[in-house]
Amino acid sequence: MKLIKFFVGFILAFFAILVFEGACFRLVEKYADFRHRVAWGVPDQGLYNPFLKILPLDHFSEAPTHGLASDQSAYEGVSVESDYAESVMSFSRPLRDRYEDFLENEFSPLANFEIRDFGPIAGIVLPGLTRPATLEEVNQKMARRVGDELEYSKGILIRVISSMEAEDYESEFSNLESTFGFVAKRGIACFVLPALDADDVLNKIDYLQGNHELLAENVFVWGDEKAAGYVLELTKKAPEKIKAILLSDPEGVPSPPGMVGLPWLTLHLSEEMVSEGEGVTDLLQWVRIGRISDMLYPSRLGGLLRLEELSETPRMPSFFVACLFQCSDYLDHAGHLWPSPQPLTDGQFDDEWNLQSLEELESDTRKPFDFEVAKDQIREISKENEMMAKPEDATFDCEIVRGYRKLRQDDKKLRQVSNRDLVLLLGSEFEKMGPGVMDQVLEKDPVFHRYYFSLKALEDSPLY
Repeated sequence: MKLIKFFVGFILAFFAILVFEGACFRLVEKYADFRHRVAWGVPDQGLYNPFLKILPLDHFSEAPTHGLASDQSAYEGVSVESDYAESVMSFSRPLRDRYEDFLENEFSPLANFEIRDFGPIAGIVLPGLTRPATLEEVNQKMARRVGDELEYSKGILIRVISSMEAEDYESEFSNLESTFGFVAKRGIACFVLPALDADDVLNKIDYLQGNHELLAENVFVWGDEKAAGYVLELTKKAPEKIKAILLSDPEGVPSPPGMVGLPWLTLHLSEEMVSEGEGVTDLLQWVRIGRISDMLYPSRLGGLLRLEELSETPRMPSFFVACLFQCSDYLDHAGHLWPSPQPLTDGQFDDEWNLQSLEELESDTRKPFDFEVAKDQIREISKENEMMAKPEDATFDCEIVRGYRKLRQDDKKLRQVSNRDLVLLLGSEFEKMGPGVMDQVLEKDPVFHRYYFSLKALEDSPLY
């Protein structure tokens, strides 16, 4: 009887501890951060805790890695990403609660912060951080003497809006005072930037980094809809200028760059945008490329997507605040390890061989391979000749051909088409897509490029 009571008491105590731990993780910010840090290690090292790893904790949720399957809708892909983002950022819920409370209850949130104009940029909220100047900074004429106070920030948050109207700027700044106050307390400067296009934003970033380096060493950019499209375009042009981008329902989504070492990306997509589908599959590709990293923290947080409606009042979503602070904290600990953007290499991304957008692929994979059309097109560009190399002499095997066959691996008719004919067919289609496409082909698969132009030159020869 005593043994039974002992086991019952032990089980009850165990469950009570679990409930208490779960409540602390959900409600106590310091404990949630502590458990997160124990699970992942410090940012500049980033190793899973081998003991916690055996437990079913949100910290160890598997990140989606593959592109959309042929039978998977864009909405399903977004839902998978959203579930992952919610899970992996679950430790941030106490912080997000504190932010929401601050928005509701803080009176005069910018009272303790200076707001100053810098050249062409108006109304930068400064966090008020200072530190003594070093000898190197004196030599760079950033200070007169060693030990002089220098103003700096841990980063600068740029809220991009697409309207150039003065009243829209004033309204936006007024609505964001509480958000800016909360962010400035974390040591991050903030301002609203009306912009005409991506180049306009880039020019302002260049000005800040060229003239106020200590304020703008780490740039974070936040935009919605049209302005979010500017930010994506800017990121594609100059990814090295920015550390994180936070976007809601971007318009005019460009295809992602074939690079790693991009700024951390956090996306909010509304149900309406996902249902319309425009640009969604490209955004999924942006998110997954953002997570390509050898470091643990960027490989988990470098690309996050969440299904959430745009707020009726212009304020930074709490999820964005949490991701912004995570990036800033990572830079504090591991900024010296921040990578320079580099081209994707083989094996880093499953879909990198593909020169079409994912939307085109998704459409193509639903269509059966039309063998008769293929034969007609091949007949136009290919003539039978005994002098051509035999299959055993040249297999015409290359990355693009392998990828195309893998994409249509269930199509029995495609198996009847030789690699040589497929090179000619695909090459002619690439040329029809525009003059710049073959340059991309050369970069992605130089072997295919050489095969195609060799075969084409042979066919154009009067001796052929």
